[in-house]
Amino acid sequence: MLTRGFKWTLGLACAAWLGASARAQPVAYTHALPASSVTFSATQMGVLMKGRFKTVSAQVDFVPADLARSHVTVAVQAASVDAGSAQTNALLTGADWLAAQADPQARFVSSSFAPDGPGRYWLSGIFSVKGHSQPLRVLVNTHPAGANLVMDASFNLDRTSFGLGTGSWADTSVVAASIPVQVHLVVAPQ
Repeated sequence: MLTRGFKWTLGLACAAWLGASARAQPVAYTHALPASSVTFSATQMGVLMKGRFKTVSAQVDFVPADLARSHVTVAVQAASVDAGSAQTNALLTGADWLAAQADPQARFVSSSFAPDGPGRYWLSGIFSVKGHSQPLRVLVNTHPAGANLVMDASFNLDRTSFGLGTGSWADTSVVAASIPVQVHLVVAPQ
């Protein structure tokens, strides 16, 4: 026969176990908020140019306690690039730069997370753009914002490794090889 105290203790233990099991499940997020952005800058003949992608999507499965089960995919629509003028946008979506018609998305798909302090993770994965794919490792800072998750990262992309800026744009004295990229994701739970 179980005593009342034992039943209560057993009940608490079961509740704690169920709660821990629920917390260990991945939290699936999708890009749902317009506050997300992917921006970049480039230096053309010594002049800084800034731009952004207007269409950003993300799929995030994030379990800080079990990073092996975490996964991130971020994609931008190449045709949504906005560098401030219609002429520049047309140039950037063309064959010399993003080749948006032939390869409509630039995409990062993570393969692993590694912790680097509270709310900081190294994400390793593959970045693909314009038919070229290369390994990429980025430091991501995360923090909650209500029910949402904010993920911020920045990295320098070597445009020459991805065939970005060919033809008359291939010369790195015209447009610098290094393109700083900033990613700000605000993702909501599914």
